[in-house]
Parts: sequence; structure tokens; C-alpha cells
Amino acid sequence: MATLPRQTYRIFEKIEATCEREKLIIPDSLVVAGISGGVDSMLLLAFLVHYRTIVPFRLIACHLNHMIRGQDADLDQQLVESFSKDHEIPFVCVREDVPAYSKQHSIGLEQAGRIIRRETLETIGREYHDRMEISAGFRIALAHHMDDRAESILMHIGRGSGLRGLIGIRYLDGPFIRPLLDIRRAEVVTAAQAMELRWRDDESNSSDEFLRNRIRNTLFPAWEQAIGYDPTASLIRLGALAASDDAALSQIAEDSYDGAILPDQNLSLSVLVSLPQAIASRVLQLYFCQCIEATGREDDPAQYALSERNTNDLIELSATVSAGDKTNGRLSLPGGLEARLADGRMVIISQTGLIGHGNA
Repeated sequence: MATLPRQTYRIFEKIEATCEREKLIIPDSLVVAGISGGVDSMLLLAFLVHYRTIVPFRLIACHLNHMIRGQDADLDQQLVESFSKDHEIPFVCVREDVPAYSKQHSIGLEQAGRIIRRETLETIGREYHDRMEISAGFRIALAHHMDDRAESILMHIGRGSGLRGLIGIRYLDGPFIRPLLDIRRAEVVTAAQAMELRWRDDESNSSDEFLRNRIRNTLFPAWEQAIGYDPTASLIRLGALAASDDAALSQIAEDSYDGAILPDQNLSLSVLVSLPQAIASRVLQLYFCQCIEATGREDDPAQYALSERNTNDLIELSATVSAGDKTNGRLSLPGGLEARLADGRMVIISQTGLIGHGNA
């Protein structure tokens, strides 16, 4: 890539600092970049091309055609493919019928697109990681920036989210990385314009059909007008504080989990009910995740996470059985599993039988 304009270089320096601080890109690894063709993702791809001159890694550009925008979607694909060819980046395009998936699963287009995008990128990552025989692993780069994170935090507040929802979009989430998370949307556009980068605007981003667009286009301007300043920085600060608190609680939960697991790998009810609810709920999530993994399922255990109602019901039932008010109890859980409680312990049952070794 040619010498960067000063404005772009300064913004790229900020992105580099984020990558280094959060350890987002591993040397000699594979990075699959999810590129839509919009300004955010095109700047991400341009940055990754630049960053390869600093940290050695393999780069693939992956474009998902959602089959929503007709000819416009084809033009998006052509733009990403052309940029990839010019910079000698392997290009992969996947076509998925998001509207059909949305209808089949009775979910909104936004959610359907997010699910398919994540699954597609992970599949491409695993496939090319094995094909290229890369030993350092792979990660998937997405183009979310600071404004996206602030919007996500506000969305989660509106949904009554717990502490983890207040964190918003994370720098590192499983294989997914977000190098642009410390720069504003305006900086993205400034950097792209300075280097005369081509991109395509998606008209759906201005449509109020999607919740995120309503928050971006209506709620944020109204909030800023009401309080007299841009709320983005305050929301990001809230997210950072929530992340710090969540990390501390998660560490306490991991330590408590070790003390709650019995020799037969079942969960001690007496230990569980002695814990504060914030810790007990996390211990249950850890235990449930371990049980899901023990079933040998290949899909992501996170999609079977316990809901707030699940954890509250389990804690309440554990207290009842532990106190002797009931001799046993059972509760249906996500993923076709069931918790059984008796004799001071909890065991998880799958459709094929016990996951643990004890009996309850």
C-alpha cells in the first residue's frame, strides 16, 4: 500500500495501539476479515493490509451476500473483490438467503443476518486455517467501532440487561476481534476519505426498520439535544467499568466453582446456596457450559447459555432441596438438558443419560 496520508496514518496508529494492547492479532496466524463493502469494513481491510507490514499474518477477505439488496449487493461484492485483487488478498464470497432463514426461524432480518454472518465466518476460518496448515490459529476481524459499541450498550440497557450486557461489543469475543473499537465513526470516514478509499453505502442503514438504526438516527440525537453533549463517551466509560467489575466477579466465580465441584463432578448444593446470587449464577453458567461440552456437541455452547430465569429457578430450587424442604427436584434447561437435584448435589441429564458420574 502506498504511503498513508497523515490523517489516515494517525488513525491507523490508534488502531495499532488497540491491537497491541488487546493482543488481537497473533503473529503468523490467519485473520479472516468480514467485509461488507461499507466504509467501516473497507477501512478495516485497508488497515489490515497496512498492519501486515508490521506484524506477519495471513489475511483473507470474506464477503457475505445476504441476497437482500439485489444488484446493489452484487456491486458490493465486486468492490470488495476488486480491492482484494489489487492488494493480493485471497477473496471468498458466500451467498446466503437471509430472508429465507429469517422466515424459517421466525426472527428478524437483523438477527438472522448476524447469526449467518458469524457462522459463515467461523466456517471459512476453520476451513482455510486447516487448508493453509497454519499452526498459530485464526481470528475473525469485524469492523465495529466506538459508536457501534455505545449503541449496543444503549440497546442492552433498554432490554434490561445485566452487567455483561453493559459491556457492549468486546474487543475479543471467542475468535472475533474488533480492531476499530477505539475510534469514532467520524474518524473512520476521515481516514477513508484521506486515502481516497472506495466504499459503498447501504441504504438500509438509514431505515428505521431496524432497532439499531432507530437508536442511531433518532435516540442518540434526541439524547444529545436533551443533555447538551454527545453521550457516546459516557456510555463507553460505563462499558469499561462494567467490564472491570464483570472480570472480577468472573474470577471469584471460577474460584468458587472449583470448590463447588464434588469428586463425582456433580455440583454441591450447600456450596452453591452459600454464595451471593451474582456469584452463584456465574457458577451455574460455568457448570452448565461444562455439561454442554461433555455432550460432545460441535456447535457453540454459548447458544445454550442459561437465562436469568433459569439461574434464578436453579438457585431457588437448590435452596429448597438443600434445606430439606424437598427431597429432590428437577428443572428443564436449554439444549434438551435437565437438572436433577437430590442428596446434596446437582447433576445434569441429557437426552441420552447422565453427563456427570453421580446420581441424583
